[in-house]
Amino acid sequence: MPPKVTDIQPNADQTQAVEEETAIAARRIVSTYAQDFLDGVTLMSMLGVEPEGLIHRKVVAEQEAAEPKKAEKKTEKSAEKKATKKAAKKAAKKSTKKAAKKATKKATKKAAKKATKKATKKATKKAAKKATKKS
Repeated sequence: MPPKVTDIQPNADQTQAVEEETAIAARRIVSTYAQDFLDGVTLMSMLGVEPEGLIHRKVVAEQEAAEPKKAEKKTEKSAEKKATKKAAKKAAKKSTKKAAKKATKKATKKAAKKATKKATKKATKKAAKKATKKS
């Protein structure tokens, strides 16, 4: 018959100490990789290594309560940015419209000048031909 193997169970104090060390190491790693406080708290609560007294729901509620103030500031800033962008777009449109008007005016003036020059040349040529035919 084989000899009996007895399982040696560690003391509860030893188990608690190892668990606490593991939790501390896990918290350290989570805090290293978390992008912000809320992200860190979320990861810790997901892993089950959050410190005593830290409740994820309370932290989220506090963050949401602080968010509206930030959101108001962001909306004000974004409204200012949008207004300046709109003004810049309007100014750009006006300048392009003015440039287009000027270009069309110049083109029509040139076309009119060419047409008058051609007409005067034709008229002078006809007059010259008539004068040579009569003589």
